[in-house]
Amino acid sequence: MIREAFSFWTGHPFDFEIWVRAGYWVAHGVSPYSNMGLAPGVSFANDFGYSFGAAIGYLPFWPIIVAGLYKFYVLVGSPTRLLYYFLIKQPIIISDVLVAYYLYRYLDRRGSDKASFVMKVWLFSPLNIIISAIWGMFDCIAVLFVVFALTVPPGAYRGFWAGVATFAKSIPVIYAIPLSRGPNPLRNLALAIGVPVAATLAIVWLMGWPFSAFGTTMQSTLSTGRQSLSAWEVMFYLSSLGWIPNSALNFYYQWGGYIWIAAVALATALSYRWFGFDTERGLIQSMMLITVTFLVLRGQVNEQYALYLFALALIDIAMWSPRRRRLLFASISAVLLYHITNDPLLIRYVAPVYPHVLAIEANLISAVNPERNFLLFFWAMIFWLLNVYYFVSLYRERHVRTADVLLAA
Repeated sequence: MIREAFSFWTGHPFDFEIWVRAGYWVAHGVSPYSNMGLAPGVSFANDFGYSFGAAIGYLPFWPIIVAGLYKFYVLVGSPTRLLYYFLIKQPIIISDVLVAYYLYRYLDRRGSDKASFVMKVWLFSPLNIIISAIWGMFDCIAVLFVVFALTVPPGAYRGFWAGVATFAKSIPVIYAIPLSRGPNPLRNLALAIGVPVAATLAIVWLMGWPFSAFGTTMQSTLSTGRQSLSAWEVMFYLSSLGWIPNSALNFYYQWGGYIWIAAVALATALSYRWFGFDTERGLIQSMMLITVTFLVLRGQVNEQYALYLFALALIDIAMWSPRRRRLLFASISAVLLYHITNDPLLIRYVAPVYPHVLAIEANLISAVNPERNFLLFFWAMIFWLLNVYYFVSLYRERHVRTADVLLAA
């Protein structure tokens, strides 16, 4: 009920507006991988600069979903654009609630007395509510599929759900190798990689979208870098002060943004050596190590990326490492404070019903911009240091082995 109370009248004027446009234009046969104009009757913002238009930077899973929701909206008579916003939020909110339920189920079947605690943390975390119900960001759908992969036995089904998670949003591809362990690992890995690739190619071909535009858009997301929760925020902040020349920043944009790919590959190899992928503890803690590496070194780390770590960390503290509870809550707090600083007072989220709030926000930011930039840098560095501490904490447990528990019926 808390999430639904915000569902129809709030939304991010950049991301959620892109979903609004994608639903409209894809339903009208237009590729979402090109700059999409205002959607007549449903758009509420035009918060896009000349250098970045309203184009999807994801695989076609989400554009197809929102297009179907727009067609349903038209089918019921298009009574009010707020109904369209409500419909877009439903897969996100439902998935977010289901993540809490399946985390509970995963832990309860393994006899953890922290199952209810974990479910409550996920359901009532202000950060989760903001990201799913107010912002309208859909990462919880991919997180749900990752949790599905963890709940099924190792093998083809786990590889399949890993592939579906990557199709929903490409971030879970970092888990493809650990989730492929089990009987016939090469087949499982082929599913984890092949499902999103095959589904994407099929949809782009059937919809008649240009492959070149799709490829260019997706490639641009690999090394992207702006304000970030990662270690690279140091460079962006020092550049804003004029302490780093533009030439160094341009070099980073060209090459530095790809460092995370090699780092994640190395973290995958280290996690297999330290923890292994054959036990539930080894698998979860391996995925945590890979995730914190990704969060520390990717060029752009947005607030919603932390959800992947938090879901895994909740399982970890409930089953094996309760002492990391404070570390988890500190990380959640750092991301939440970063987000409130990044979107001052969260006022931009009322743009669907009061578009002029963006002008108010712009004036507010211009009045406190130096202080805001410092606080963004400060909270990003806190989150970065906490992730480094996660890495060290996991490293210290690299020789700990715990047998899997028998599952309750």
